[in-house]
Amino acid sequence: MHFNRFLALLFMFFVCCKNNENVYLNIDNSVSYVGMEKCAACHFEQYNSFIQTGMGKSIRPALRKHSFLPLSTELYDSILNLHYHTYFNNDSLYINEYHIVDGDTLNLFNTKIDYIIGSGHHTNSHLYSNNGYLYQVPLTFYTQDSILDFPPGFENNQNTRFSRKMGLECIACHNAYPDFVLGSENKYNYIPEGIDCERCHGPGEVHMNRIKEGHIIDTSLYIDNSIINPSKLSSELQNDLCARCHLQGNTVLKDNKSFFDFRPGMFLKEVMDVYLPRYSNSNDEFIMASHVDRMQLSKCYTSSNESLSCISCHNPHLSVKKMPNDFFNKKCLDCHLDLDCKEDNSKKVEFNNNCISCHMKNSKTLDIPHVTITDHKIAIFNNEEEVKSKISDSTFLRLECVNNDSPSNESLLQAYLQQYERFEPKEYYLDSALIYLNKIDINSKQGVYLNIYYLFLNEDLNGIIHIIDNLGVDFSLKNLFITKDYSNKDAWTCYRIGESFFRNKQYNFATKFYQQAVKLSPYSLEFRNKYGVSLFNEDKFMFAVDEFEFIINEDNNFISAYNNLGYVYFKKGENAKALSYYNYALKLNPHHEKTLLNKAQLFLIEDKIKDAVICINKILLINPNNKEANNLISYLNEI
Repeated sequence: MHFNRFLALLFMFFVCCKNNENVYLNIDNSVSYVGMEKCAACHFEQYNSFIQTGMGKSIRPALRKHSFLPLSTELYDSILNLHYHTYFNNDSLYINEYHIVDGDTLNLFNTKIDYIIGSGHHTNSHLYSNNGYLYQVPLTFYTQDSILDFPPGFENNQNTRFSRKMGLECIACHNAYPDFVLGSENKYNYIPEGIDCERCHGPGEVHMNRIKEGHIIDTSLYIDNSIINPSKLSSELQNDLCARCHLQGNTVLKDNKSFFDFRPGMFLKEVMDVYLPRYSNSNDEFIMASHVDRMQLSKCYTSSNESLSCISCHNPHLSVKKMPNDFFNKKCLDCHLDLDCKEDNSKKVEFNNNCISCHMKNSKTLDIPHVTITDHKIAIFNNEEEVKSKISDSTFLRLECVNNDSPSNESLLQAYLQQYERFEPKEYYLDSALIYLNKIDINSKQGVYLNIYYLFLNEDLNGIIHIIDNLGVDFSLKNLFITKDYSNKDAWTCYRIGESFFRNKQYNFATKFYQQAVKLSPYSLEFRNKYGVSLFNEDKFMFAVDEFEFIINEDNNFISAYNNLGYVYFKKGENAKALSYYNYALKLNPHHEKTLLNKAQLFLIEDKIKDAVICINKILLINPNNKEANNLISYLNEI
């Protein structure tokens, strides 16, 4: 018996020394997810404990029992003069947007909030779904300090109201895998309620079928290769599993990969490279979900020959809020057996002889206001008043790929382009991108895609047109940009090409590429909107109407489609119908400058000067630099 156990342990040793990719059967992408309810049938104790953790509560229906909000709240945007009022109707949460003008209250938008995102350990943010299109609501409750404020990115005159798309990259980390609509940016057939068992253990189909067939593995002797047990993975694979969501950054997907493709037991770099900007003198600055990166910067990690992993200290089945006070301190003492702390006794008393309090301080993050989290960079702080350097006082050094020591030039190029487009439009990102662009084969399909991406961000539209002229329009549409996938990469390339032709007033070619973008991504409504505008510019009015009507049938809050429908009917001379669409667009957003401008032009045609001036003044109140509005005012002053 002892000999058999020795052989089993030896087998386990060799398994763990291998890369593990080919050991577990459920890594294969043909294996299906079954849902955590099936797991609960046999593992109820673990299931019942896990759903009480922050991960288990990551997304929930917006019901009273799940919300940390007071029964009624008010939030005010002083820049846009918008008020937000939340309230519960029976058990459901609603938000009402309104503004007050001359003492009168004008209700603008009212919707049921469908989901709370965030466990409440730090925040409750809020999402609403319109026919499956998922958006963020402009309101977050920061639970640590009980502060109601705007979500990150909505502040400083950046309030996008109810139009921030919640795409797959976000939802696939904050939740179990959703049923995402291929060919969209933010449409879902189904959204689960919280991160589930299979995000850490992998899909359960093979395991469940084995159990049904009576094949029970004695896991005290053998590894059950039908399901991932993270504790049996190498420390590198354990950290990659956690890093999938606890390594927030600038994510570059590998070619032909999506956010669905990572499975426990894989190396993260097989699916994606994650980049973080590095700055001089900024060792104490970090973003919220950077736990793995911070831990790997610790001496504890490097001194362990990189064997330290997240689950060396954490039990994912148990909520950190319910752990005994000395739980994590004992984890430190597991390694530091002969610890001889040199700290003054007064300090030891102040921190209750707790290693965590001294060496993993609670800190503010760069990206989330009103929140403090435990810094996972385990360090010795010289003194309590240590001054932290600020990013604003530091020098940008590079983008560092934190999960792959040897990223490709293509990956690095895309990282710099994404950093410029998605995070901060600093010219040095484009300068760095050009360095890597010059290192790749720009005649390969990937090279063409990245070259067009670079030229588009650099606003070199003629450069893009030159590429397509050399390739040939028909060749590009029939052979090059033809792949429909979750990243919508080819669709975005067609959109950028279409934009280049459109801005050069070559509407016939613009329409072809917009049409291809819509074909590849039919539920990306921005693509359809531009396709409709291009059709309009080719005088294909009713085809344009079809596109705009498709959009509002999909998402009846899509303001630009109403504005564009109004403009089509205005050009057809149907002013009453045009005005009704303009008014509906302005009901959704009274600050929509393009609609106000179009409405002013309609009034001028009808010689309703006073009404036109009212619209123009509203534009200038919102944006005094609006060129078209200023031109109209100048014109009116001259007549």
